[in-house]
Amino acid sequence: MKPYLYQMDKAKQAFKLIKDLGYVYIAGKPRSGKTLTAILVAEMSTKINSVLVLTKKNAIPGWTKFIEDKELNLKHKYYVTNYEQVGSIKGGMYYLKLQPKDYQLVIIDESHNLGKVGKPSNRYRLIRKLCYDMPHIHLSGTAIVESANSIYYQMSISKFNPFKFSTFYNFFRVYGKPYYIKAMGRDILQYDKYRPELLNEIDDFTIYLTQEEAGITVKSEDKIHYIELNDDTKKLYNTLQKNCIADIWEGILSNDSRSEDGYGFTDGIDKELVCDSTMKLRTSLHMLESGVCKIDDKYIDLGNREKIDYIKATFGDNEDMGIMCHFIGERKLLSREFKNAKIYSSNADAEGVDLSHLKHFIIFSSDYSGSKFIQRRDRILNTNGSNTTTVNHLLVKGAISDQVYKRVSKKKDFNNSTYDRTSL
Repeated sequence: MKPYLYQMDKAKQAFKLIKDLGYVYIAGKPRSGKTLTAILVAEMSTKINSVLVLTKKNAIPGWTKFIEDKELNLKHKYYVTNYEQVGSIKGGMYYLKLQPKDYQLVIIDESHNLGKVGKPSNRYRLIRKLCYDMPHIHLSGTAIVESANSIYYQMSISKFNPFKFSTFYNFFRVYGKPYYIKAMGRDILQYDKYRPELLNEIDDFTIYLTQEEAGITVKSEDKIHYIELNDDTKKLYNTLQKNCIADIWEGILSNDSRSEDGYGFTDGIDKELVCDSTMKLRTSLHMLESGVCKIDDKYIDLGNREKIDYIKATFGDNEDMGIMCHFIGERKLLSREFKNAKIYSSNADAEGVDLSHLKHFIIFSSDYSGSKFIQRRDRILNTNGSNTTTVNHLLVKGAISDQVYKRVSKKKDFNNSTYDRTSL
């Protein structure tokens, strides 16, 4: 495998930055060649031997493909692992599985996963503990989604941090634009607005890659399919939304409402689905659209097949068809209903996987992240060509799926505050 000329040029620019500053951000749309560009940057250094790559679990094979390519003739050792393997925090104590002394450089793939505003996450704390003394290369196709202020946690994992502040709140005092919203009778400070000069500073340490430079001239296109739920499904949806509780049993919405051909409760005994929080309610309604629900640690097949029947009637069941869904119960149901189509996670498989071989790409249900929305749409694009550029979204008008799409397609996250209790 030979690098493209644009990758070598970008790598030279990035190497100059990391040599001078100790950090660089390689920002490029999905499929624009960030992975190999980052490896080329690391290979330009004569002062390191071992490189740590932190990425998503599903993206590890993509990195391995480059690292094991003999034509690249790589000089350094690369250790590729997923974020969860860094370590754990228990009782305020850090337990690292990896040792800082073993690496001289860290590459943070999909760096936006560290980005947030407010308090730091445990993932951030662990990575910072491991990587604080290392120079760092960041990669992302969605470096900034909702707020540029999320750049603080992405960059402050290392002492070579462009923002010399001990906490996010100190950083915000300089770069943020505070404002308040009223909630439960209190004024709550918000941290998402930022001063324009922050973008200029980010540009100073960022190298941008485009899909056009990578030879991708097409764009993914969304196609909306509105699915009509049957009357019984609508009734259960509205009842649960109104009362936050409903009697449930296996196959309640099927023609044979006491069917035991399921994988949840099979004893025919009614169970109560209790939604004692907004999160539980909206996730239960979301699953209900697809034909499943979760009580305690068990998924129940409700029996309704509106979305599944639509897929079979419209696309069939083929090996060149991929279906993404958000919930584990949905994946179990889809794997049982489709013998040939490939089933993917709309979260875990939204980054680092190549789906350009698919002829039909279907989003059965979406997760709630604006950045993941952007990432998953471009899984079907590739420099060597794509079999489809159409992303098919299955939605129920006015229901949770519709609300999620309208939010995340604007590069914003869907959460409890954006959920609208709309009856069907």
